[in-house]
Amino acid sequence: MTSLRFSAVGVALVVALGAAEAAGSAPPGPRDPDWPCQQIKVSQLSVVAVWSGPPLDPQQDGWREKPRVADLVHEIAQRRVPIEQAQERIHAFVEQAADQKQPALLELFAGLFSVLDNERSAVVAGLDRFGARQKELAVALRSDTEKLRAMQADPGSDAGDVNQMTQRVMWEAQVFQDRSQSLSYACEVPGKIEQRLFALARTIQQALQ
Repeated sequence: MTSLRFSAVGVALVVALGAAEAAGSAPPGPRDPDWPCQQIKVSQLSVVAVWSGPPLDPQQDGWREKPRVADLVHEIAQRRVPIEQAQERIHAFVEQAADQKQPALLELFAGLFSVLDNERSAVVAGLDRFGARQKELAVALRSDTEKLRAMQADPGSDAGDVNQMTQRVMWEAQVFQDRSQSLSYACEVPGKIEQRLFALARTIQQALQ
């Protein structure tokens, strides 16, 4: 029974420590050491990356004082709202704006950029914290693994202590694996926010023409 348990530890460690090595590897060049994703880290979005319409100041917050604009911004910025539905809401907004279409649409884009950029920045910051915690867990896992191996190699080790350390290492390995698996989805979120902003910006630009 004990040998089977140690084998399970070995398998878990191979997977978990292998994931730790992969997470720690980085391409040549500057890189945030806590960034856990394969995607290149971009802390904040640039207006020119998503907007080719009339010049505007992305820092303007006049849209917050326009209830109709602000309500639409917060509605269509939500990723649970299908992009097609959000685009339909923009078209309806254009019809209501009539001859005030251009200033209204510029305010709408400024609001969307502000909300989605802030949301994306919060996600990136969360990923940074996640990466730092994973690094700490990887260090603890390696340290406890070395302790377990030393205890197994020592004929004088207490069987109860060995079993307790075995359970600890198995738990740490499982936690590391579970977190690594959830990371794959989380790392896609900043890109999904960018894609949404780009699609809505394109709809607004087309409406301006």
